[in-house]
Amino acid sequence: MALRLSGLFKRWFMSIDRIILSAALALLAIGIWVSIASTPAVAMKLGLPPFYFVKQHILIVPIAVFIMVFVSFLQVRHIRRLALIGYFICIGLIICTLIFGIEIKGARRWLSLFGFSLQPSEFLKPTIAILTAWLVSEQYRDRQFPGIMLSSICIALIIPLLLFQPDVGMSVVLVLTWFAQLFISGLSIFMIIGFTLLSIGALVGLYFVLPHFASRIDKFLLPTDGDTDLYQIQKSIEAFKSGGLWGKGPGEGVIKTLLPDSHSDFVFSVIGEEFGFIVCILIIALFIILIIRSISQIMKSSGLFNFIAVFGVLFQITLQVLINICTALNLIPTKGMTLPFISYGGSSMLATAISLGIVLSITKKSFLNSNSF
Repeated sequence: MALRLSGLFKRWFMSIDRIILSAALALLAIGIWVSIASTPAVAMKLGLPPFYFVKQHILIVPIAVFIMVFVSFLQVRHIRRLALIGYFICIGLIICTLIFGIEIKGARRWLSLFGFSLQPSEFLKPTIAILTAWLVSEQYRDRQFPGIMLSSICIALIIPLLLFQPDVGMSVVLVLTWFAQLFISGLSIFMIIGFTLLSIGALVGLYFVLPHFASRIDKFLLPTDGDTDLYQIQKSIEAFKSGGLWGKGPGEGVIKTLLPDSHSDFVFSVIGEEFGFIVCILIIALFIILIIRSISQIMKSSGLFNFIAVFGVLFQITLQVLINICTALNLIPTKGMTLPFISYGGSSMLATAISLGIVLSITKKSFLNSNSF
């Protein structure tokens, strides 16, 4: 039995793309390193033991690695089925969140389960990417199949639930991913124009309907002295300036003692101050390597589903990275979005692990398929 498992893992290791895997593991390792530097100050402000969040972060990492590896073993048909099941589970959990969820900063996005906080909407990202790819590719295989319409229904079911939380950022990420996948699948120019106008209209409507959303836009365009968000951004920019090229050194930063979300939304500011411009560029380079390598590998693969699915997953990761970094640099309105594998946040880390497991599965060499679960 041991020899059989050893042979299975050997074939798995030889079949997957080791550059993608190495980049993912490197980001997880850097995440632990950054967690040790950024989270103790936050824990002490909350009256918790200094290394409370560090222990939580380190506890999630091996689970994330296991999930990423497990998903990478799966065949495409298994990934599709799990995405469909996961979609309905996420809807159920989000409804539970609206009823029983923990309210933090005026939003109900988290469920408390066995002492851990779970954000169900994070797991919608890989499920939506896979379902959209599946439905759209089926329509191209069978023109009578209403794949685009069904994918539109899938999106239409979840967006109102997310807006009730409210979570405009996650709604935007999911809608943009869905639209981008339709776009690269060859959507007609008239439908593209129609969806674009509809999206612009929806954002304008949200501005007038959701005060929280309108406030973020107003504060970004017309900042005022004494505003909390402006204070956070000012301190974030100061952190990058004081960090310089090489940083002030691990544990020597000040930003983490001043910002409430220095371990999550503004973790890039902590990295800039304590580890400097060089490490910031290293992290960005690892994400670029992961994304470009994944794209180059999927271009070798046959099948419309494979291409649309991997594109959707990579689009989400890229969008999440850009939102987190651009928020810290005051290039966009402040939006709570974690930096994948780096920020503290178990739900985000596990959802990213699922996404990269999907990428590893679809881009692996085909000779492993007969040995997949």
